[in-house]
Amino acid sequence: MKSSALQAIVCVLLILFTPLFTQSQTGPTRKPATSSIRGKVTIKGKGAPGIIVVLRSAAFSGQQTARYKGTTDQDGNYQITNVAPGSYQVVPIAGAYVISGLGEPEGRGKSLIIAEGEAVDGIDFAMTRGGVITGRATDTEGRPLIEQQINVLPVSVNIEGRPVYFTLPRRSMTDDRGIYRIFGIPKGRYTVSVGGGQAGSFPGVRRTSQYKQTFHPGVTDASRATVIEVSEGSEATNLDIAVTAGSTLDTFAVSGRLVDGDNGQPLPNVRLGIQMTADGGNSTITFSGGASNKQGEFKLENLSPGKYTIFVESQPNSEIRADPVSFEVIDQDVTGLLIKTLHGASISGVIVLEGSDDKSALGRLNQLRLNTLVLTEGQGTSRSVNINRDGSFRVGGLQAGIADFWLSSPDGSPLKGFTITRVERDGVSELRGLEVKDGEQITGVRLAVNYGAGAIRGIVKAENGDLPPPSRFFVWLTSPGDDPSNPQRKYLPSSQLDSRGHFLMEGLAAGTYDVNVTVVTGLGTRSSAKQQVNVADGVVTEVTLTLDLKPKPNPGSP
Repeated sequence: MKSSALQAIVCVLLILFTPLFTQSQTGPTRKPATSSIRGKVTIKGKGAPGIIVVLRSAAFSGQQTARYKGTTDQDGNYQITNVAPGSYQVVPIAGAYVISGLGEPEGRGKSLIIAEGEAVDGIDFAMTRGGVITGRATDTEGRPLIEQQINVLPVSVNIEGRPVYFTLPRRSMTDDRGIYRIFGIPKGRYTVSVGGGQAGSFPGVRRTSQYKQTFHPGVTDASRATVIEVSEGSEATNLDIAVTAGSTLDTFAVSGRLVDGDNGQPLPNVRLGIQMTADGGNSTITFSGGASNKQGEFKLENLSPGKYTIFVESQPNSEIRADPVSFEVIDQDVTGLLIKTLHGASISGVIVLEGSDDKSALGRLNQLRLNTLVLTEGQGTSRSVNINRDGSFRVGGLQAGIADFWLSSPDGSPLKGFTITRVERDGVSELRGLEVKDGEQITGVRLAVNYGAGAIRGIVKAENGDLPPPSRFFVWLTSPGDDPSNPQRKYLPSSQLDSRGHFLMEGLAAGTYDVNVTVVTGLGTRSSAKQQVNVADGVVTEVTLTLDLKPKPNPGSP
């Protein structure tokens, strides 16, 4: 049972993160910038002139993202030209106005996957004037809280009638009078609060408040917070927040030593991370905790009461690892923590290019980085190493668990053309991930990589019904005959849909693939479709997948 659960966790995590690590999402390339986008911005049904519309790259990359922009004319029409192919987010910038008619997460714009030379039309936006929330925050003596963060958090009500928080808050800061004013708030129901939100103050992390989270009008219990109704163009005033007695946050320190688990010698200059468990155990917040000193000692200050875990961060070219150490801060400093490092497991082998004799591709492959993720009961460690010129690799400092691999560009730019298709250990394919035992030194691993210049560009349509918001789409490839739930499919690309239902998967080797799509609606219903596609090298293959939204009959019904 535990093995099946772990496999499911591996599969889900890699479905979620694959778009970040594979060639499914593309950024601006060196192809000619010949594409264009047109649309209209309206306010109350009339064209809105002078609105700046920004097109920014949506690719996951460490490089500076490309930005294009246009301005609406007297009739509200805009056009952005000379756009390079890639994935983008289109956002109108209109001050106190908000985009209407879009659900989360697209409330801030529309996503687009643009092909070379494509003229995209009809990317329209209807805008309404947002609401305003304003008030004053004071301490127990009635003095203004200066430069304190104010959070406006949307709420909904569940079937039990209690508030449910569903998205990240909007934020603002109080001025020298303690006054805050937040504008451009979409229609909805909100709470407003000051304070809280930070686990502590670590190197590079600034504490934003010295107070416990306090909601308008002056309560620390979220269930007693006043819910504020915001409508189009409304202004809710005098939403004052009075911090109550006892709301000042008490903070404490934690200290200890980091030693070699074999000989007990102190380990200097080892970076540590710290994780706080929040929201009753439903979420975690992770920070960098600095590094140990020459005597292997560490000290972290300004920790609020709560439950924490301290761990050793990934060390480049290091063989050490350490089991995380948990502790709880209640009402005093925590001292005497001892972290013992272990000699981690390692994996070594070779990466081979299959199905291509392109020497330039082989040269580029050897310039990539190999990433390894090892999961045990949902907890994981990752390592990233260079690939040697002969294709060999070695990654160390691993924990026990199930290891999986992906390739990435050294500069973080989107990777195209290379796909890990098979993982072998001593000639045997590891379809469920590579099992790593504690301290094991694994050799004889072979990662088969395909290189290609084929692509699948498609669109997902729905029939026999409309998709209720919010709906989540998953698009991925499998080899014909494979079980779509097989974790091995993680080695093939996946993609996200843009606002038009388009998707793109590039850098595919020639061959036959099954394109799978699944949608999960906010009502918990699920629909799926699959289509087989033949991909030729250097050719873009078009495909349309249709989801049948007709309700399925209940089992046992006549």
